[in-house]
Amino acid sequence: MEVEMTRFAKMLILIMAVSFVFVMVTAADQKADEMVKCPVSGEEIKKSEAKGTFQYEGKTYYFCCENCKEKFMKNPEKYAHQESHEGQVHAHHHAEDSTVDPVCGMKVKKSEAKATYEYDGRTYYFCMEACKEKFVKDPEKYAKMEGEKVVCPVSGEEINKSEAAGSHEYNGKTYYFCCDGCKEKFLKDPEKYLKK
Repeated sequence: MEVEMTRFAKMLILIMAVSFVFVMVTAADQKADEMVKCPVSGEEIKKSEAKGTFQYEGKTYYFCCENCKEKFMKNPEKYAHQESHEGQVHAHHHAEDSTVDPVCGMKVKKSEAKATYEYDGRTYYFCMEACKEKFVKDPEKYAKMEGEKVVCPVSGEEINKSEAAGSHEYNGKTYYFCCDGCKEKFLKDPEKYLKK
């Protein structure tokens, strides 16, 4: 009788251990499939499919491509701050209030701009004071560059044509991309992104 009880107890412990492992593996899988937003492009991605991660101020950020990770690492404060303001993360939000910082190319809400500057009869809006300072030192340079901006058809990010990660001609028009990941997505289904 005692041997049967010991065997039963061992079986029960084994079943509980297997169940615990199963629950933990399932929870880990669900966590890996959790949707997160790339702080640079604003694209929704699965954690498990992120092309890179970066720890900043105790938080892990997930990226849709290596290019976005590099941009974030160069200036994490800029993107971490942007992420904290809903609707200000990226160009997926097309409000009349939004414009583009002529120095870094970041979408900026006019009402929430960190700095402004009048030049040649026009007001320029900046995501941070440092961008304004660069502009003030050489306004002609950045005012000219503004005319060379293009929009990535996948992420909606406004970028300098000269800084595009890639381009592709489709139906007689050349499209420019903010990162290689966006170009790959476009090549798989260009019509999907052109409908946007």
